[in-house]
Amino acid sequence: MLIDGNGKSIGTVSGGCLEADVLERAKEVRRSGKPTVVSYDTTKDDSSVFGLGMGCRGVVRVLLESTRNNDALDFIRACFDRREKGAITTLISKSGDVGLGLGSRMFLEGAIGSYRRSFAELNGLSSSVTRDALAAILQNRSRSVIYPDANGSLEFFHEVINPPTAIFIFGAGHDAVPLARLAANLGWKISVIDHRPAYAAPERFPEADEIVMSRPETIPDAVFADLNSVAVVMNHNFDADLAIIRRLLGSTCRYIGVLGPKDRTMKLLAALRAEGQDTDRENFYAPVGLDIGATTPEGIALAIIAEIQAVLAGRRGGSLRDRRGPIYDR
Repeated sequence: MLIDGNGKSIGTVSGGCLEADVLERAKEVRRSGKPTVVSYDTTKDDSSVFGLGMGCRGVVRVLLESTRNNDALDFIRACFDRREKGAITTLISKSGDVGLGLGSRMFLEGAIGSYRRSFAELNGLSSSVTRDALAAILQNRSRSVIYPDANGSLEFFHEVINPPTAIFIFGAGHDAVPLARLAANLGWKISVIDHRPAYAAPERFPEADEIVMSRPETIPDAVFADLNSVAVVMNHNFDADLAIIRRLLGSTCRYIGVLGPKDRTMKLLAALRAEGQDTDRENFYAPVGLDIGATTPEGIALAIIAEIQAVLAGRRGGSLRDRRGPIYDR
């Protein structure tokens, strides 16, 4: 959550229960420049924090820090630009005479497996901290870990930084417009690919990060090499879809969705198998989208985005009321 000097904010730290207090406490952090951790404990009674009737029955710890002389944002930007994962390791609590200040951090570049910065004060803990940060990246799960030290203990939060999901929309018809718009609301990186100038126009897709005007066979190979990407094929042309799917089957896309009736998809796959292509892929979804009864372009876009989100999160896309266990992964 980013907060500016006027109290305006982007993002959130809760469902809306804590934000007002966080905004007030942020004023002091902005003034002093000193980071602080605030704990909100709603497990002790049924009322809540500040008498707001939260009833969430949990504990939330929030690290508040100034963006002055804070290079975390630069590191996040670098991860986004490189389209690679990373980890930010931040000291969030300590006990005893430990030489590090609250909010001290180092950055692990996931592709290299090495820190941009290390702490001499960690002494023998460096290997353990690095190991745990790498494990967080590999498992794609942020976590806090307490490390005993000769002079006390340190608790580091290993925060996994993922570049935004890149969605490649093959086909710039009218039904691609709401799809791009919904993807933009999630902060995804949007690429629209079509060979028709009247369709692949910036004014039709103001949310798109890039518009590639190309026929399927001349699309740059880099489009198919992003490790954190998904693709939706919606050309409404059998031959164009066939050519795109042919290339996507050999790509690193985590999700490949194809718009159209099931019979049409079967014909596409049969044509590819006749060429010797392996079409038995778990990441292939056709017809595309969750079964929510969508019939309009906007509803279909919602079904597609919801299915992609579920696949990326390793969920089945069912109703939360039927889920056993916590709503959020731990």
